[in-house]
Amino acid sequence: MNKQLTLLAAAALSCASAAQAQNSVSIYGALDAGVLNTSTTAGALYTPSTDTGKLTGIKDGGIGGSNIGLKGERDMGNGNKAYFQLQGNIKLNDGAFGGANSAGTTTNFNQMALVGLLGKAGDVKIGRQVSPMYFAMASTDARGARYFGSTLTTLVGMNSATRAWNGTGNAMFGTVYNDNSITYTLPKFANTTVSLQHVFGNVNGSSSANSQDAVTAVYSDGGLRLSGLYYNGKGNGNSTMSLTAPYGGLGSPAAANTAGFTNSANTNRLTSLGALYTTGPWTMSVATFDGKNPDNVMTTGGTTHMTATALGLAYKLNADITISGGYYDIKDKTNIGNKANQTAISLDYTMFKDTIVYVQAASTSNTGNNMNLSPIFGTPVAAGKNNTATMVGVRYTF
Repeated sequence: MNKQLTLLAAAALSCASAAQAQNSVSIYGALDAGVLNTSTTAGALYTPSTDTGKLTGIKDGGIGGSNIGLKGERDMGNGNKAYFQLQGNIKLNDGAFGGANSAGTTTNFNQMALVGLLGKAGDVKIGRQVSPMYFAMASTDARGARYFGSTLTTLVGMNSATRAWNGTGNAMFGTVYNDNSITYTLPKFANTTVSLQHVFGNVNGSSSANSQDAVTAVYSDGGLRLSGLYYNGKGNGNSTMSLTAPYGGLGSPAAANTAGFTNSANTNRLTSLGALYTTGPWTMSVATFDGKNPDNVMTTGGTTHMTATALGLAYKLNADITISGGYYDIKDKTNIGNKANQTAISLDYTMFKDTIVYVQAASTSNTGNNMNLSPIFGTPVAAGKNNTATMVGVRYTF
C-alpha cells in the first residue's frame, strides 16, 4: 500500500511538473539612458519648427527606448502554442510608464499588447504590435535601426518633412507601431520569411478608412541578408490633431479635410529594399527608401514624395567591443533642393552579457524649411539648420 502511494505521489508530481513546463510567464525589459548634448532642439513635436536652443541633459533611449514587458506561452502540443505579450515604455529620466498610441492618447502598454498562435501553419498575432516593416528595416541595417543615427531616424526624418505628422499616429511613410492590427507570418521557405499585416481603421461605415497594409520579405543565408517591404495606408491617421494650426498651417480639422486629408484618402505609401553582408568581423549594409503620397495632398510647405539612402558599416574589434557608423541621405522630390544628410558613429562596449556602455556622435545637415532630420529618436531638432550631437550612456537588459 505504501509502495502504491509512493508511486501515485511520484506520478502526480511528474504530471504537475509537465503541466508547469507547458505554461510559462516571464517579466523582461531594457533600461537605457545617458547624457545627450545636441546643438539644436525644437520642442516636443515632429513638425518642423524654429530652434529652441541647445540641450545638455538626461535622455532616455540611446540604443533603444527603455521598456518593461510581460510575456507568456502555452504549449498545445504538435508544435503549436498560444502566447501573449504586453510591453510599454518606461522613462528613466522621470519614471513615467507608457506612452502615445496611434490615436494620440496615452496607454500603459504602448508598444505591444497582443495575443497570438504559432504552429506549423505559421504565426498569427492580434493587437497593438510592432510593424513587420520595422523588423525588415532593422534586419538589413548594420546599426540595427537603433535610436541614434540609423534607418529608424531616417524614416522619422522622412515622415517629419511631410508636416503632417507630430510623432504619433499613422505616419505617411510607414508606421512602426500599429493599433488594431493582425499579422500573419508564413512558415519559412527557401531561407525567406514573409509577413503580412493588416491594420483595421475601425471606422463605422467603411472597412478601408484609416486602414493600413504591409508586406515584408527577409532572405537570410550565411552572411547575406536581403529585405524588401511595401506599405500602404488610407487616411493620414491623427490628422485632426497634427494638421491643425500651427503645426500644418491648415487651421482646423475641417480645413484638413478640405485639403484632402480625409480618412479614405490614399496618402500613405513606402517601399524599401535593403541588403546586409557579414564577413569575419565586418558587417556592411545598404538600403533605399521611397515614400509617396499617391493622392498628392499636402500641408503648406510639406511634401508628397521623399527618397532616402542608408549606408552602414560595423567592425567587431573583439567579443566585447563593436564600432559602427552610418551615412543617411534624404531628398525631397516635391520641393527640389530640400535635403538632409547625417553621419553617425558609435562605440558599444559589452561590459557584461546584459550591460552595454556606449558612446555615440552624429553630424547632421538640414536644407529647407521642412527638413529636420534628427540624430536621435524622441528629440526633434530645428528645421533647416545643421546639428551636432553626442551621447554617452548605458543599456541594461533583463
